[in-house]
Amino acid sequence: MRSGLVAIGALEAARPRKGEAALATAAASGVGHLAVQLARVRGAGRVVGAVSDAGKAGFVRSSGSTTWSSTGRGAGGEPVDYVLDAVGGDMLSPALASLTPGGRLVAYSSGGRTIQAYDLLIGAKSVIGFQMARIARGEPELYERWRRELWELFEEGAVKPAVHGEFALEEAARAHAAIESRGNRGKVVLHP
Repeated sequence: MRSGLVAIGALEAARPRKGEAALATAAASGVGHLAVQLARVRGAGRVVGAVSDAGKAGFVRSSGSTTWSSTGRGAGGEPVDYVLDAVGGDMLSPALASLTPGGRLVAYSSGGRTIQAYDLLIGAKSVIGFQMARIARGEPELYERWRRELWELFEEGAVKPAVHGEFALEEAARAHAAIESRGNRGKVVLHP
């Protein structure tokens, strides 16, 4: 549920309009594959799923991505209206470059990098930071509304969370290794 809440919160922060093109980085991750699905459900005209290797392309397409990119740019060089960025770091510049004039990039990861003001000014682009903990603590009604929406979408079959693997708490090191290897497709789950 938490991954879905982060995905829906990041999407809300982007202020998407029906028909706009979206790019989700780390699109095969626990949050990323849900961000792809939610962008589609919320009316994105085109969704690009950026992944670290071509082997994940089929998975992000099955999540609702119409195209995929291993570079963080809009597939085929086509610009996007908003980016949901879970990577930061070296992906931040190409993701920002993929935006149309007036485009929005929502950063919801801890990956750091500096953005030059000129890169924002030249295309009237925006970078928005999103943190779910702030919503959970400060806006519990909104948090609850998003939670209910996610359950409804899940029950309707419009959003289908994928679980890459389930691990006992004693296997936490293996679970972390699965994520750190960047081979997961969907959520890695720990059970107490």
